Amino acid sequence: MSDRLRFATLLVILLLSSAWSDAAAQTQDVSRIFQSGNEYYAQSNYNAAIEQYQKVLESAIVSEVVLYNLANAYFKNNQLGNAILCYEKAQRLAPHDREIAENLNFARARIADKVERPPEGLFLSQLRRITNWLPLDTETALAVAFFFVANAAFSLFWLDTIPSLSRVTLYASIAFLILFLILGTSNLLRIYSQETVHEGVILVEKADVLSGPASDSPTLFPIHEGLKVRIENDLPDWVQISLDNGWNGWVKKEALGEI
Repeated sequence: MSDRLRFATLLVILLLSSAWSDAAAQTQDVSRIFQSGNEYYAQSNYNAAIEQYQKVLESAIVSEVVLYNLANAYFKNNQLGNAILCYEKAQRLAPHDREIAENLNFARARIADKVERPPEGLFLSQLRRITNWLPLDTETALAVAFFFVANAAFSLFWLDTIPSLSRVTLYASIAFLILFLILGTSNLLRIYSQETVHEGVILVEKADVLSGPASDSPTLFPIHEGLKVRIENDLPDWVQISLDNGWNGWVKKEALGEI
């Protein structure tokens, strides 16, 4: 498990944030709080570190840097469920970060429940790999950029302002249009998935999965801290979940943290 804390990346984020707003003083405060969290972590005062990192998140600075450090602090504090929850959130923001992936896998290995996922076909696994290749915001920006470049290239071809380059501009417009369609389709699928597929992590040591959203419902099976589940239905006090093996039932909402 990588134990390295991150600070430089967050400073860049904070500087960019202050460049777009007049909240320079607030930015300095957030930076100070984050650094304080790192110092507490280095002193093995994980409760204090967690408190400081949470304050950063409450200030609307949500980045994989803060979530990664917070997850490390939770893990060191033997709060496996919260650690995995934060690693999962960090990975959604930075899907190709090696250290986040390694620490998440290390934490998952400590989970008591070993739920086998049905084998996924080659086509679906490759499609999932392709659609998750870029962070969602980066993919969105590239799709928009390709759309405008394709239109600009086609406009040059249509207006025929540079006759010697008309064929080049036509081919360029087609190429960028294809890239836009690929990224745009992937982007729509990922946004749809985020809006319709909700997942969570069990935060308590043990949670009984019941057959219905009531305390007197029969218990179907127990699940344990750190297990990732899919949220199927959401009531004020209860959440219907399903596991990768197809099992499903209801748990108390307080037992789960949504990713």
